Amino acid sequence: MSLNIQFLRDMLAQDTSAIQELKGLLMKERELLEQRQLDGMQEIVSQKDHLLGNLSYTARQREQLLRSTGLTTDLAGWKMFLERDALTISLIPAWESLTAEFAECQAANEVNGKMINRSKQTLSHLLNLIRGQVAAPSLYTQKGATTNYGTSHTVAKA
Repeated sequence: MSLNIQFLRDMLAQDTSAIQELKGLLMKERELLEQRQLDGMQEIVSQKDHLLGNLSYTARQREQLLRSTGLTTDLAGWKMFLERDALTISLIPAWESLTAEFAECQAANEVNGKMINRSKQTLSHLLNLIRGQVAAPSLYTQKGATTNYGTSHTVAKA
């Protein structure tokens, strides 16, 4: 099998560009979440989906390449692929940079997910308050176990 080094360079360049754009979108998403502004969120989600589709496509191409060479289709297999040929060794720094930026995107996505989850919990709690469905508070017993305190206090008697 003949190795097309330019194809590999182009693939890494496309992935790097997509990851950098994704990182920017995650930062914008975080700003919108912090400000609780939903305007523009749908556009960000659409752009993220498009970028993730592109990244998924190139990941499948890498998997096919690794399968054709008999290597495992994971990070270790890709690293072995890059290290075993003099032409591909020059791609290692670009690959390492790409994986580092990908890890940054994963961390930013986790933060955004936590913010979304917290907003969802807050909204759910507020809706329960409006509906009059207040959850019983958890209290500690003398033995340190938690228990729901379900009795109600009468504010006034008629």
